[in-house]
Amino acid sequence: MKNPLKVTDWSVSKIILVVWIVFSIIFVANSARNYLQQEVYQLGVQHGMQNAVAQTISLGLQCQPVALNMGEQKVTLVNPECQQKAAPEAATE
Repeated sequence: MKNPLKVTDWSVSKIILVVWIVFSIIFVANSARNYLQQEVYQLGVQHGMQNAVAQTISLGLQCQPVALNMGEQKVTLVNPECQQKAAPEAATE
């Protein structure tokens, strides 16, 4: 059996075919890597948002003010039910 890698037996078409296959494999591997990176990133963003919302709701249900910041913008959220409960108590004092 002849050695398939022997340079003298290689034609231009075989070289082009090998180069094409190598680049195709690299392209497919890179596309798969990019897809997986995007999926992992998206799952991380969704998980982070779910955690942030769950923590905000949890603090709100405990009648604690929730401070939210985005750059220079800051806001404090308070559960209105907690304020309504606190108002009658303050009026009776």
